[in-house]
Amino acid sequence: MVLPMQRSFLLAAALAASTVGGNRANAEALDLMRATCADFVAMNGNDQNQLSLWLAGYYAGGAQRPLLDLDKITSAPAQLAALCAKTPQLPLVGAETRAVFLPTPAP
Repeated sequence: MVLPMQRSFLLAAALAASTVGGNRANAEALDLMRATCADFVAMNGNDQNQLSLWLAGYYAGGAQRPLLDLDKITSAPAQLAALCAKTPQLPLVGAETRAVFLPTPAP
């Protein structure tokens, strides 16, 4: 029997494993603490999906939330693209992008 939390984790792991792909001759390193929306927009769709999954895990871990909202992860690339179209210089790791994945924290 798979518990809901295990199901979410297994699905997220399966998504991550399926998007990793083989050897990439043109793979580059990206410092996500310096990355901007312009970097996100310049990525292909597969890379945007991978980064969205990573960001979901990053924000969930920071908030100590053991669950990932798969609907939000699925819709995140389009939401990030819309946000980034308005503000290309916006950092990818910040309060504005966090709001795509998690509710705004209470003051």
